[in-house]
Amino acid sequence: MIVSREALLPALSLVSKAVERRTTIPVLANVLLAVDAAAGTLTITGSDLDCELRAKLSCQAGKDEAFTLPSAILHDAVRKMPDGAEIALVAEKDFATLSAGRSRFRIQVLPATDFPTMDAGSLSHSFELDAGQVARMLDTVSFAISSEETRYYLNGIYWHAGETLNAVATDGHRLAKFAAPLAEGAAGMPAIIIPRRTVGLIRQLIGDKGAVQVSLSDLKILVESEQGTLLSKLIDGSYPDYQRVIPAGNANHFTVEREALASAVDRVTTVSSQRGSAVKFAFAAGGNLTLTTNNPDAGSANDEVTIEHSEGDGVEIGFNGRYCLDLLNAAEAERLVFSLGDPGSPTLIQPETTDETGLKPLFVLMPMRV
Repeated sequence: MIVSREALLPALSLVSKAVERRTTIPVLANVLLAVDAAAGTLTITGSDLDCELRAKLSCQAGKDEAFTLPSAILHDAVRKMPDGAEIALVAEKDFATLSAGRSRFRIQVLPATDFPTMDAGSLSHSFELDAGQVARMLDTVSFAISSEETRYYLNGIYWHAGETLNAVATDGHRLAKFAAPLAEGAAGMPAIIIPRRTVGLIRQLIGDKGAVQVSLSDLKILVESEQGTLLSKLIDGSYPDYQRVIPAGNANHFTVEREALASAVDRVTTVSSQRGSAVKFAFAAGGNLTLTTNNPDAGSANDEVTIEHSEGDGVEIGFNGRYCLDLLNAAEAERLVFSLGDPGSPTLIQPETTDETGLKPLFVLMPMRV
């Protein structure tokens, strides 16, 4: 078969992200190449048994065939070929020859029959979303996914439908929720938990433009875009009632510029022994927000940010500096409203205005002793 480097390299780059380099099953370090001669297509598949990525591209071939090659070696060999190269790939029983111009590689083959493929099963719901909207949804909440393995049900994004399509992530210290208009076909979908690794693969698959087709059941999710197709298992668990931790009665509200606050938090945590050390936030009604951090082994730092608008009384509260900075970097909005109760209660943080859909994300940050 003959295929262009410009088509093959992006496909390999995408599919290889699903391949586990450290595996006890040799064929899982490979990608499956399947040729449909009549259609003039090459389908490349990578898998780690939990998720499977596929990309399809055009090729010239005289016969149908399927075989597997080591993902890392194949990707690097194609990457190092000159721009514009037409690559010839000929597979035999034990080896495949990859050549373009004066370059030639002989790479060991494993049979396609050894390669495990996933079955999507019955997918009960299917709907189309805008890639940019899905990207915003994932980018806004993924920072709050827990990495604590004992609470495995928090190791992903909780996706569920109500009046809106909602994505939620929390690690018990912070929570992020993004609501999007409910797509046609999403009503009544099962609530699912998308694993962290799958979230990252979806993000790389969809880009920021075009349409994304989503099909799902309570066991698997299938995501299709112009770049390729992802099939993944879901986390089998019950997500906690996150609504209980979203404060509804906080009476003290302070509006600040997000970028100014993020820069100030980044500066004051410079002297912390760890970026997760506590930062004291002193919100002054009608005044400024003063940030303070102390490290007995290094010194202290403080900074001020202008409060653009305030309602209620001043509040002093402590937050984990790293958690706060992660939230500020994910929020995107020009201005954020901090709604506080007492120093021991969760703080609700939202953009000052809604987006073009009339919705806005929300964040909850748990306090820390200072």
